[in-house]
Order: sequence, then structure tokens, then C-alpha cells
Amino acid sequence: MAFSFRLIFVLFLLCSCPMIIMAKEIKYNHNSITIPEIKKKVDFTVLIPKNIPADWTLDTKTSPWLMLHYMDSKDTKLMVAIHQKMGFSLSDDDFPYAHQVDINGNKGYFQKWIDSGKVDKNGDTITGGLLNWIQDGTFIEMNSSRLSEEEMLTIARSMN
Repeated sequence: MAFSFRLIFVLFLLCSCPMIIMAKEIKYNHNSITIPEIKKKVDFTVLIPKNIPADWTLDTKTSPWLMLHYMDSKDTKLMVAIHQKMGFSLSDDDFPYAHQVDINGNKGYFQKWIDSGKVDKNGDTITGGLLNWIQDGTFIEMNSSRLSEEEMLTIARSMN
């Protein structure tokens, strides 16, 4: 009798309460191909950032690279672009103007934009730059003119 009551109680909780651990829903735009569809089509590990604001939307493209373009909530400004393809070796010589950063134990290279700190034609201050690294056999190039280096690194370090 006690076992039946516990079973009914557990089933009631599972049915009436939403799961506590739920994956954040990705908001795709422009009829983009979804991440699960992309993973079936490519021959390298697709890495997805977990630390992305909930109101950003995602526009994906698969040629010539896998391109993840995260747009602002109004779908008017590119916040960060993340391009991925099969990895290859990187050396310090490939990035002579960049400084080294650590991304999940991988050597990365960050180079700020040459016009960083200037105001663009829309009145926005240019920040960020270009961030490159290899993780799990995938070459990743991230760029943004709206996010700071620290914000880009936070997103990069959340990728898995």
C-alpha cells in the first residue's frame, strides 16, 4: 500500500511539475537549418555556446563553413559570429598580431580590430575582435564588433 502511494505521488509530481533541468530553446531565424540537422551533415564536432543571452536569435549557414550568427533580439544587429570547420594545426606564426588566451585548456589567439574604440556609421563604438582556437578537433573563428574581448571569451569558454 505504501509503495503504491509513493509511486502515484512520484508520477503526479512528474506529470504536474515541469522538469527542472531543461535545455535552453534556441530561437532560429530566417528559416535556418537547426543544430541537430547540422550535426548530421558535417564530419567534425559542432560546438555550441551555452552562455548566449536568451533573447538573441540564431541564423545558421553551412557553406563554406558552419556559420552561427547570433543576432540581437530585434534581428537587426550581428552580435557575434562563430565559424567552424574541420580543425588543423595552429601556430603563433599564424597570428603575429594576436595575444594568446586560454579557452577550455586550448591555446587561442585574440586580436582586436584595428579600428577598435572608434564609432561606426551607426553610432556604435567598435569593440571586440577576432578570436581563433581549436577545440575537440574543430577550428573555431569567432568575431564581434559589439562585444568586448571578455564577453567573447566568456562565450567561447561556454562552448561544448
